[in-house]
Amino acid sequence: MILIATCSEYPHPTPNLEALLGALRAEGMEATYLPWKTTPLETFIATDAVLPLCCWDYYDDPGRFLAWIDALQARGARLLNPPELLRWNFRKTYLLELAAVGLAVPKTIRVTDSSADTVAQVMEQEGWRTAVLKPVSSQNGHGIQKLDRADRAQWSVEGTAGDMLLQEFQEDIGALGETTMTFIDGAFSHAVRRVLKAGEWRANPQYGITYERVEVSRDLIEAAQGYIDFLPQTPLYARVDGLVRSSGFMLMELELIDPYLYLEFAPGSADVMARAVLQRLG
Repeated sequence: MILIATCSEYPHPTPNLEALLGALRAEGMEATYLPWKTTPLETFIATDAVLPLCCWDYYDDPGRFLAWIDALQARGARLLNPPELLRWNFRKTYLLELAAVGLAVPKTIRVTDSSADTVAQVMEQEGWRTAVLKPVSSQNGHGIQKLDRADRAQWSVEGTAGDMLLQEFQEDIGALGETTMTFIDGAFSHAVRRVLKAGEWRANPQYGITYERVEVSRDLIEAAQGYIDFLPQTPLYARVDGLVRSSGFMLMELELIDPYLYLEFAPGSADVMARAVLQRLG
Protein backbone atom coordinates (compact mmCIF):
# COMPACT_ATOMS: atom_id res chain seq x y z
CA MET A 1 0.00 0.00 0.00
CA ILE A 2 1.22 3.47 -0.92
CA LEU A 3 -0.27 6.13 1.33
CA ILE A 4 -0.14 9.79 0.33
CA ALA A 5 -0.42 12.14 3.28
CA THR A 6 -2.80 15.03 2.71
CA CYS A 7 -4.33 17.84 4.77
CA SER A 8 -7.80 18.41 6.15
CA GLU A 9 -8.19 21.65 4.19
CA TYR A 10 -8.30 19.68 0.93
CA PRO A 11 -10.38 16.55 1.60
CA HIS A 12 -10.66 15.67 -2.10
CA PRO A 13 -7.77 14.73 -4.37
CA THR A 14 -6.35 17.33 -6.72
CA PRO A 15 -5.89 16.53 -10.43
CA ASN A 16 -2.19 16.01 -9.69
CA LEU A 17 -2.97 13.49 -6.96
CA GLU A 18 -5.62 11.75 -9.05
CA ALA A 19 -3.07 11.28 -11.83
CA LEU A 20 -0.54 9.75 -9.45
CA LEU A 21 -3.06 7.47 -7.75
CA GLY A 22 -4.23 6.20 -11.13
CA ALA A 23 -0.67 5.52 -12.27
CA LEU A 24 0.24 3.68 -9.06
CA ARG A 25 -2.86 1.50 -9.33
CA ALA A 26 -2.10 0.81 -12.98
CA GLU A 27 1.27 -0.55 -11.84
CA GLY A 28 -0.56 -2.99 -9.56
CA MET A 29 -0.10 -1.12 -6.29
CA GLU A 30 -2.77 -0.29 -3.77
CA ALA A 31 -2.70 3.47 -3.26
CA THR A 32 -4.82 5.94 -1.34
CA TYR A 33 -4.61 9.20 0.62
CA LEU A 34 -5.35 10.25 4.19
CA PRO A 35 -4.81 13.47 6.21
CA TRP A 36 -1.63 13.39 8.29
CA LYS A 37 -3.07 15.26 11.28
CA THR A 38 -6.09 13.08 11.97
CA THR A 39 -4.98 9.63 10.80
CA PRO A 40 -3.48 7.32 13.45
CA LEU A 41 0.26 6.98 13.17
CA GLU A 42 -0.09 3.19 13.00
CA THR A 43 -1.95 3.51 9.70
CA PHE A 44 1.05 5.21 8.10
CA ILE A 45 3.52 2.80 9.69
CA ALA A 46 1.66 -0.20 8.25
CA THR A 47 2.12 0.95 4.64
CA ASP A 48 4.88 0.20 2.13
CA ALA A 49 5.63 3.90 1.69
CA VAL A 50 4.39 7.29 2.83
CA LEU A 51 4.52 10.28 0.47
CA PRO A 52 3.90 13.61 2.27
CA LEU A 53 2.93 15.22 -1.02
CA CYS A 54 -0.15 17.10 0.18
CA CYS A 55 0.63 18.05 3.80
CA TRP A 56 -0.30 21.63 2.98
CA ASP A 57 -1.39 22.62 6.49
CA TYR A 58 1.78 22.02 8.48
CA TYR A 59 2.49 25.76 8.53
CA ASP A 60 0.06 26.20 11.46
CA ASP A 61 1.84 23.57 13.60
CA PRO A 62 5.36 23.03 12.24
CA GLY A 63 6.62 21.39 15.43
CA ARG A 64 3.92 18.76 15.18
CA PHE A 65 4.83 18.05 11.58
CA LEU A 66 8.50 17.53 12.42
CA ALA A 67 7.49 15.27 15.32
CA TRP A 68 5.32 13.28 12.90
CA ILE A 69 8.28 12.76 10.58
CA ASP A 70 10.46 11.75 13.54
CA ALA A 71 7.87 9.28 14.81
CA LEU A 72 7.44 7.65 11.40
CA GLN A 73 11.18 7.26 11.00
CA ALA A 74 11.61 5.89 14.53
CA ARG A 75 8.93 3.27 13.87
CA GLY A 76 10.48 2.15 10.60
CA ALA A 77 8.05 3.74 8.14
CA ARG A 78 9.34 4.33 4.61
CA LEU A 79 9.14 8.06 3.89
CA LEU A 80 9.59 9.27 0.33
CA ASN A 81 11.30 11.72 0.14
CA PRO A 82 13.68 10.52 2.89
CA PRO A 83 13.26 12.20 6.29
CA GLU A 84 16.74 13.75 6.14
CA LEU A 85 15.78 15.69 3.01
CA LEU A 86 12.42 16.67 4.47
CA ARG A 87 14.02 18.13 7.59
CA TRP A 88 16.66 19.99 5.59
CA ASN A 89 14.06 21.49 3.27
CA PHE A 90 11.79 22.39 6.18
CA ARG A 91 13.98 25.38 7.09
CA LYS A 92 14.44 27.94 4.36
CA THR A 93 17.94 28.57 5.64
CA TYR A 94 18.85 26.03 2.97
CA LEU A 95 18.88 29.07 0.66
CA LEU A 96 21.97 30.30 2.51
CA GLU A 97 23.69 26.95 1.90
CA LEU A 98 22.89 27.10 -1.80
CA ALA A 99 24.20 30.66 -2.02
CA ALA A 100 27.40 29.64 -0.23
CA VAL A 101 28.29 27.23 -3.05
CA GLY A 102 27.55 29.77 -5.77
CA LEU A 103 24.05 28.74 -6.78
CA ALA A 104 21.80 31.65 -7.74
CA VAL A 105 19.23 32.67 -5.12
CA PRO A 106 17.97 36.10 -4.06
CA LYS A 107 20.26 37.81 -1.54
CA THR A 108 18.99 36.45 1.78
CA ILE A 109 19.90 37.44 5.32
CA ARG A 110 18.91 35.58 8.47
CA VAL A 111 17.66 37.89 11.23
CA THR A 112 17.01 36.82 14.82
CA ASP A 113 15.58 40.24 15.65
CA SER A 114 12.87 41.21 13.19
CA SER A 115 11.98 44.52 14.80
CA ALA A 116 11.27 47.41 12.45
CA ASP A 117 14.52 49.12 13.47
CA THR A 118 16.63 46.06 12.71
CA VAL A 119 14.88 45.28 9.43
CA ALA A 120 15.18 48.88 8.28
CA GLN A 121 18.86 48.93 9.22
CA VAL A 122 19.60 45.80 7.23
CA MET A 123 17.69 47.10 4.23
CA GLU A 124 19.59 50.36 4.36
CA GLN A 125 22.93 48.57 4.66
CA GLU A 126 22.12 46.41 1.66
CA GLY A 127 20.71 49.30 -0.35
CA TRP A 128 17.31 47.61 -0.70
CA ARG A 129 14.28 49.79 -1.32
CA THR A 130 11.99 46.77 -0.98
CA ALA A 131 12.49 43.44 0.80
CA VAL A 132 10.51 40.36 1.71
CA LEU A 133 10.38 39.17 5.31
CA LYS A 134 9.48 35.51 5.70
CA PRO A 135 9.47 32.88 8.46
CA VAL A 136 12.29 30.36 8.38
CA SER A 137 9.62 27.66 8.11
CA SER A 138 6.45 28.39 6.15
CA GLN A 139 4.56 27.30 3.07
CA ASN A 140 2.21 28.75 0.47
CA GLY A 141 3.16 32.30 1.31
CA HIS A 142 1.89 32.20 4.90
CA GLY A 143 3.49 34.82 7.13
CA ILE A 144 5.35 36.54 4.29
CA GLN A 145 5.43 40.34 4.09
CA LYS A 146 6.70 42.73 1.46
CA LEU A 147 8.28 45.77 3.09
CA ASP A 148 8.99 49.08 1.39
CA ARG A 149 11.36 51.39 3.23
CA ALA A 150 9.24 54.38 2.22
CA ASP A 151 6.23 52.83 4.00
CA ARG A 152 7.96 51.92 7.25
CA ALA A 153 5.23 53.58 9.32
CA GLN A 154 2.78 50.95 8.01
CA TRP A 155 4.95 47.92 8.76
CA SER A 156 3.52 45.32 11.13
CA VAL A 157 6.62 43.26 11.91
CA GLU A 158 6.72 43.57 15.69
CA GLY A 159 4.54 40.50 16.24
CA THR A 160 6.90 38.16 14.42
CA ALA A 161 8.95 35.83 16.57
CA GLY A 162 11.99 33.60 16.17
CA ASP A 163 14.33 33.41 13.22
CA MET A 164 13.21 35.18 10.07
CA LEU A 165 14.71 35.62 6.64
CA LEU A 166 14.98 39.00 4.97
CA GLN A 167 15.29 38.72 1.23
CA GLU A 168 15.90 41.18 -1.54
CA PHE A 169 12.65 41.70 -3.42
CA GLN A 170 12.72 40.62 -7.06
CA GLU A 171 11.04 43.51 -8.86
CA ASP A 172 10.44 41.59 -12.09
CA ILE A 173 8.57 38.63 -10.61
CA GLY A 174 5.21 40.07 -11.62
CA ALA A 175 6.21 40.30 -15.26
CA LEU A 176 8.20 37.06 -15.40
CA GLY A 177 5.93 34.85 -13.34
CA GLU A 178 7.51 31.85 -11.69
CA THR A 179 8.72 28.86 -13.69
CA THR A 180 8.47 25.54 -11.88
CA MET A 181 10.50 22.56 -13.06
CA THR A 182 9.49 19.12 -11.82
CA PHE A 183 12.18 16.48 -11.32
CA ILE A 184 11.39 12.80 -10.80
CA ASP A 185 14.11 10.57 -9.38
CA GLY A 186 16.67 13.28 -10.11
CA ALA A 187 15.74 13.74 -13.77
CA PHE A 188 13.86 16.67 -15.33
CA SER A 189 10.26 15.86 -16.26
CA HIS A 190 8.33 19.00 -17.23
CA ALA A 191 7.88 22.70 -16.58
CA VAL A 192 4.89 24.88 -15.74
CA ARG A 193 4.82 28.66 -15.50
CA ARG A 194 2.77 30.31 -12.81
CA VAL A 195 1.37 33.55 -14.20
CA LEU A 196 0.74 36.17 -11.55
CA LYS A 197 -2.34 38.32 -11.41
CA ALA A 198 -1.79 41.97 -12.36
CA GLY A 199 -0.25 43.85 -9.46
CA GLU A 200 0.52 40.69 -7.48
CA TRP A 201 3.98 39.59 -6.34
CA ARG A 202 3.15 36.27 -4.67
CA ALA A 203 3.20 33.12 -6.80
CA ASN A 204 0.87 31.12 -4.54
CA PRO A 205 -2.50 29.62 -5.53
CA GLN A 206 -4.56 31.72 -3.11
CA TYR A 207 -3.43 34.90 -4.87
CA GLY A 208 -5.10 34.20 -8.18
CA ILE A 209 -2.30 32.73 -10.28
CA THR A 210 -2.95 30.83 -13.49
CA TYR A 211 -0.85 28.05 -15.02
CA GLU A 212 0.59 27.25 -18.41
CA ARG A 213 2.73 24.37 -19.61
CA VAL A 214 6.02 25.69 -20.98
CA GLU A 215 9.03 24.26 -22.75
CA VAL A 216 12.38 25.16 -21.24
CA SER A 217 15.83 25.18 -22.79
CA ARG A 218 18.58 22.69 -22.07
CA ASP A 219 20.52 25.51 -20.36
CA LEU A 220 17.65 26.13 -17.96
CA ILE A 221 17.28 22.43 -17.21
CA GLU A 222 21.00 22.18 -16.48
CA ALA A 223 20.79 25.22 -14.20
CA ALA A 224 17.91 23.66 -12.29
CA GLN A 225 19.79 20.35 -12.16
CA GLY A 226 22.54 22.11 -10.23
CA TYR A 227 20.24 22.55 -7.24
CA ILE A 228 19.25 18.88 -7.35
CA ASP A 229 22.87 17.78 -7.62
CA PHE A 230 23.75 19.76 -4.49
CA LEU A 231 21.56 17.46 -2.38
CA PRO A 232 23.21 14.59 -0.46
CA GLN A 233 20.55 12.17 -1.72
CA THR A 234 18.62 12.01 -4.97
CA PRO A 235 15.02 12.98 -4.18
CA LEU A 236 12.16 10.88 -5.49
CA TYR A 237 10.44 14.13 -6.39
CA ALA A 238 11.45 17.77 -6.40
CA ARG A 239 10.23 21.05 -7.79
CA VAL A 240 12.68 23.78 -8.68
CA ASP A 241 10.87 27.14 -8.70
CA GLY A 242 12.45 30.30 -9.98
CA LEU A 243 12.76 33.25 -12.30
CA VAL A 244 13.83 32.80 -15.91
CA ARG A 245 15.81 35.82 -17.06
CA SER A 246 17.98 36.50 -20.07
CA SER A 247 20.90 36.47 -17.62
CA GLY A 248 20.00 32.98 -16.38
CA PHE A 249 17.90 31.18 -13.79
CA MET A 250 17.43 32.28 -10.17
CA LEU A 251 15.92 29.90 -7.63
CA MET A 252 13.10 31.14 -5.44
CA GLU A 253 12.25 27.86 -3.69
CA LEU A 254 13.44 24.26 -3.83
CA GLU A 255 10.42 22.15 -2.90
CA LEU A 256 11.11 18.66 -1.50
CA ILE A 257 8.29 18.16 1.02
CA ASP A 258 4.86 18.76 -0.47
CA PRO A 259 5.16 20.32 -3.94
CA TYR A 260 2.29 20.25 -6.36
CA LEU A 261 4.00 18.41 -9.22
CA TYR A 262 1.60 19.37 -12.04
CA LEU A 263 1.53 15.78 -13.29
CA GLU A 264 -1.77 16.45 -15.05
CA PHE A 265 0.01 18.96 -17.31
CA ALA A 266 2.47 16.40 -18.68
CA PRO A 267 0.98 13.16 -20.07
CA GLY A 268 3.04 10.18 -18.97
CA SER A 269 4.74 11.95 -16.06
CA ALA A 270 2.49 10.26 -13.49
CA ASP A 271 3.53 6.88 -14.93
CA VAL A 272 7.20 7.84 -14.59
CA MET A 273 6.57 8.88 -11.00
CA ALA A 274 4.74 5.63 -10.19
CA ARG A 275 7.58 3.53 -11.60
CA ALA A 276 10.08 5.57 -9.59
CA VAL A 277 8.10 4.84 -6.41
CA LEU A 278 8.12 1.13 -7.17
CA GLN A 279 11.85 1.18 -7.87
CA ARG A 280 12.47 2.81 -4.49
CA LEU A 281 10.55 -0.01 -2.84
CA GLY A 282 12.83 -2.55 -4.49
